[in-house]
Amino acid sequence: MSRFIHAASLAEALAALAPGQGRVLAGGTDLMVALRAARLSGGDLPAELVDVAAVPELQQLELEGPAPLVGAGLSFARLAADPGVRARYPLLAQAAASVGSQQVRHGATIGGNVANASPAADGVTALAALGAVAVIASAQGQRPCPLGELISAPYQTTLRPQEVILGFALDPLPARTGQVFAKVGRRQALSVARLNLAVCLDERLQDPRLALGSCFPTPRRLAQVEALLRAGRPGPGLWQAAGEQAAAHFTNVCGWRESAAYKVPAIRRVTARTLAQAWALLGGGS
Repeated sequence: MSRFIHAASLAEALAALAPGQGRVLAGGTDLMVALRAARLSGGDLPAELVDVAAVPELQQLELEGPAPLVGAGLSFARLAADPGVRARYPLLAQAAASVGSQQVRHGATIGGNVANASPAADGVTALAALGAVAVIASAQGQRPCPLGELISAPYQTTLRPQEVILGFALDPLPARTGQVFAKVGRRQALSVARLNLAVCLDERLQDPRLALGSCFPTPRRLAQVEALLRAGRPGPGLWQAAGEQAAAHFTNVCGWRESAAYKVPAIRRVTARTLAQAWALLGGGS
């Protein structure tokens, strides 16, 4: 049986984690399921569970200025409803609103979504498109870690046992952007993504951002597609070409496997459609 520690401050949390025998508990929607499975199968359990839900430093939300920061302890319900997030980073709000049920969204946190490192994580795809860099703390201090370096493989991270994710530094964006988060699942509600896509376009297509989830082992920006968009003329032809490029990139990275028969045409269509929607938000035609 694990010992439960309720941390009221970051200092308390880091002191409890310092021996390297504990696990961080935030919303618990993923961790508690994993611990129950480990207990039933006779697997190892952590010596301590360190509850960080009340740690103020994990609840920060700073969206103005040159260094936007989203606290790791913020729930998906909070991110989906926050007026500042909806105004400045609507694709993050849309991704948050797409996670699980209302009950899950009130418990699950953006930091836990990243730490669980599921390839299908909606929050991870949104953060990848926004250039997120994790801010990680331990008793020795803080360190930045790009999202693509933090998540090393499906359900694996480079996070050390003594560390906790404080939050995510986001890229500041232009005043006007078209942002859309798209998700394809087996059903419309309470669905794990079979494909998700985060798109952020600026008015001149100088800094297009696309991240594709539930397709690769780790978070991935579609750099080749972004380059195509920067060089092209906005319109249906470019959106279609971008969809073809995204689908080709998927098969180049992952090869042709059973799911490709479904995912390749889905990537093609969803990419083209989502780009058109994002561009329309900026006042452009389809």
